[in-house]
Amino acid sequence: AYDGDTVTGFIENLERGGVFFYRKIYAFEADAKNVTAMDKNLEGYDNIRIIAKGVYDHTGVLRFAAEGGVGSHISDDGIEIEVTSIDEAVKDEEVTFIKMDIEGSELMALKGAEKTIRRCRPKLAVCVYHRVEDLITIPQYIKSLNPDYKLYFRRYCPNAFDAVLYAV
Repeated sequence: AYDGDTVTGFIENLERGGVFFYRKIYAFEADAKNVTAMDKNLEGYDNIRIIAKGVYDHTGVLRFAAEGGVGSHISDDGIEIEVTSIDEAVKDEEVTFIKMDIEGSELMALKGAEKTIRRCRPKLAVCVYHRVEDLITIPQYIKSLNPDYKLYFRRYCPNAFDAVLYAV
């Protein structure tokens, strides 16, 4: 969730559309510097649960290159961080939307959300530009969970950066 910028942008877009309510937002962030900034940036908002962990396909500990910004990622070097799966974090709660831009860990995090995706069929916005193979493996994985998803691809920059796969 970086410093909460996407959370605030999401809420502001809801309000611009005349929607002034959301049930709950889960914001996962493994980098302690970013969690501190997010705590401050989201102070005035209700029903936001900040989880100071990364998301992956299991609950445990991984090594993490903590860059203090958008370049932080799972690595063989770096500090140890706790990770959890979305399935573990949300349990049986209804989930309507999942957004992931997690520096190359998207496929593993989707695997950790398998039960939630099968049960709730949330809309998905998943970055697919961190690893070349993600352009193939992530759409295939999502379709294996639910073949009824319609997939859309969008680039937000002229180069490959910020390429997002939407599943609706």
